[in-house]
Amino acid sequence: RTYIQKFLYLITREFFDNKLFSYVNYKYGPFSDELNTMVTELEFQDIINESAELTKGLKTGYIYELTPKGKKIAEEIFNKKLPIKLRSELIEYTNKFRGFTPTDLLKYVYSKYPEVAENSIYKED
Repeated sequence: RTYIQKFLYLITREFFDNKLFSYVNYKYGPFSDELNTMVTELEFQDIINESAELTKGLKTGYIYELTPKGKKIAEEIFNKKLPIKLRSELIEYTNKFRGFTPTDLLKYVYSKYPEVAENSIYKED
């Protein structure tokens, strides 16, 4: 859940002028209650699946995947509602985070936007 929060924080801030979701600086940096609510609603509507798995540190990690219904909706929005230039910029931007773990992404957000770490309880090893 950390990953989806930080990833969509970056997209909200860097592509949508902070108009996609509202964030507060919380225990692990930027957090959006709106995003959590939306994830729950999308799962209820069978647009996404959230599955839990144990990580190497025996913590619970979450994986989010679009359902077939969700893929159809996403493709329609992406191809019909976003300008071509924004589509290619988003693809290029998101690709650079493909190998990031939630911790990697959290560190990236903190390094790029140190002000969001003001209430953080995260401590580097």
